[in-house]
Amino acid sequence: MNNPRLLDLADWFAPYSLAEFGRSVLSQRPFAGPPRPELVERVRNALGINSIEDVFAQPGATVDAWFHDLDGRLTSAPIEAASADRFYAAGTTLLYRAIPDFAPFVRETAEAFRLAPGAVKCQLFCSRAGGGTRAHFDAIDVITIRLTGRKTWRIAPNAFAPAPLDGWTTLESVSPPLRNYASALPPTEIPEGVTEHVLEPGAILHIPRGYWHETSSAKDSISLHLALLTPLRIEFLLSALKSELLRDEYWRGSMYAFTDATAELRDDLQGIVDAVHRLDPHDLVRAPVTDRPVDPATTFVRAGQCGFGIDALDDDGARITVTAYGFRETHTAHTRVSRDLLPGLLWIAALPTGNSFDTSDLLRVSPGLSKVAAQQLLATLEQARLVRRTA
Repeated sequence: MNNPRLLDLADWFAPYSLAEFGRSVLSQRPFAGPPRPELVERVRNALGINSIEDVFAQPGATVDAWFHDLDGRLTSAPIEAASADRFYAAGTTLLYRAIPDFAPFVRETAEAFRLAPGAVKCQLFCSRAGGGTRAHFDAIDVITIRLTGRKTWRIAPNAFAPAPLDGWTTLESVSPPLRNYASALPPTEIPEGVTEHVLEPGAILHIPRGYWHETSSAKDSISLHLALLTPLRIEFLLSALKSELLRDEYWRGSMYAFTDATAELRDDLQGIVDAVHRLDPHDLVRAPVTDRPVDPATTFVRAGQCGFGIDALDDDGARITVTAYGFRETHTAHTRVSRDLLPGLLWIAALPTGNSFDTSDLLRVSPGLSKVAAQQLLATLEQARLVRRTA
């Protein structure tokens, strides 16, 4: 039986499974599903939204009013939730962009698409009859399901600014960052290649990031929008590079003098190249930790994307924390070690990323350790992900 307080996304994208949709459709191409009365009933019951009055009753909501200014440009402004009904009665389209009671749906959607909860928004779009939006594109992936009413979407591929980092609406000026990769004359209306989708209750539409779209509403309507803040390859890899560089005090230093610094910058660029070579895919997307025993021949490397710290120190030992940063999740381990292990532990933590060593190297640094104790320390640090075996 379906949980009445879940969206239950598993069958939304039939004939695709949820995994197939995420792997081969999401953010790559549009998807349109037909009206499904049983699906919309299930989603309405989960949300507790069957009418505009149910929307107005949402406690603590953050609401925007959407309207066109005198130049025809689409704009929005935050309004008090308590006055939303009056704006709506005056013909204004409303976006409920944050609804505290929708937090379970945010977590569910994030888990379904393997995103952090902060990368998901569950919003309600309440359109008035005769309303609509100008042609524009967004820098997010959108999945919308029609709850009530009827709305027409016209969507098209984006040759002007493929894979955009920012949204843009026709008639607006083009920002300098957008001009980095959108040098053509900006269109004044939705480009060629349009497909039209008329959404009625239970119909689903996925608009990939960057796709042009414009809408018109034949009657008052309410839709649920799942907005996914798309993970970007450049952000992921630059974050990994920054994490690696920050281990070195030099890269944490200030830099005020940019004139006559050509030689210094040339060295810095080479330093960045060296840091890139230290990045390892095994540290960026981590496999489950092995449970194989550590023996004297086992070789390890100091793992990257991993921080180490001593939280407390007493006569018997220390409490330490190891934090392994990853693409979709961060793993933090807390453990306690005896004082005789600290010299070897600190030596391992200070190693450059990717430096290899084995039990014999650790014993040279901490000659007072037994071979068994050294192997136990390495096994503990492997579980905490501070070290990674090479094979």
